[in-house]
Amino acid sequence: MTHSKLTVLTPVITSLMLAACGGSDSPASVNTAKVSFAVSDAPVDNAQQVVIAFDKIELVKNGQDNIVLDVTGPNGANYRQLDLMQYQGTDSSMIITDQSIPTGTYDNLILHILDESTGSDLSYVVSENGQIPLKQPSQKLQLGSFTVSQDSVQSFTIEFDLRQSLVENRNGGRYNLKPHGVKILNNAAVAALSGNVDVNLFNAGSCNNDTGNFVYLYPGHNLDLTKLADNYDPATNTTALPEGVIAPYASTDVMWVSGNYGSYSFGYVPTGDYTVAFTCSSENDDPDQFDSITIPDPATQFHEISITAGQNLQQDFNEVAAPTASR
Repeated sequence: MTHSKLTVLTPVITSLMLAACGGSDSPASVNTAKVSFAVSDAPVDNAQQVVIAFDKIELVKNGQDNIVLDVTGPNGANYRQLDLMQYQGTDSSMIITDQSIPTGTYDNLILHILDESTGSDLSYVVSENGQIPLKQPSQKLQLGSFTVSQDSVQSFTIEFDLRQSLVENRNGGRYNLKPHGVKILNNAAVAALSGNVDVNLFNAGSCNNDTGNFVYLYPGHNLDLTKLADNYDPATNTTALPEGVIAPYASTDVMWVSGNYGSYSFGYVPTGDYTVAFTCSSENDDPDQFDSITIPDPATQFHEISITAGQNLQQDFNEVAAPTASR
């Protein structure tokens, strides 16, 4: 693959779910909760498989020893290898179940991954060009803080937006997995967003072909549409950014199935106000670099939405529709 094809491996939302409930499996002086971890993802264009080998989950809490939860696989394997393409949308696969840990706020969750430095067949991407190794330079993804309490059953999702975090190197010989685009979400405060897109928009605006059809999600209402950015990584971007640029929370491709509409979906969106925008010109969105892609395109194809917990919100994009606010 060439570097220009980075965006063909389109947005993937991969999630690792934690379910926690109150327990009493340790001494009375330490409150504990049971946690379970599962893996899920969303469709990937141009990839038949995205396989990751999970080794362990490490929990870091200030002033205490780190807690290491080992991940095991079939037949006594000391890791669990999953093809994320098999667990799309809300489907998931547990990798750790019912582990008791102390309640409280954890400073970091570190996901340990076995990559090509351990074995070439552990973590990899399969596309039309064959099997390509997947590497995580430190073999660890440091995902930040989260809180476990004893309030009934808790669930969290660790979400991998692979359109931001999965990057092909320039010679096409390897994919790197980065922490950029990986988020920890409380499932009690998230919702799903989806919709249909009129296929006439695929060739509208400045577009003249059926590629590059994506939907971008930005936090907030009343945004300056001239400041809406495509995907970029602040840590690696070398392109000058416009003043006041607004980075997307996430993006996803529009999948045409049949008839006059394509469809898009976001599986885990925190509650709040957002602006969702369609563009037909996003085929060259480099996850590392700001590319000055026109969003929205056509210019009228955006909507302001408000998302509440547990909601399955539908927001469509129609050729003649004016911008709306959905609540």
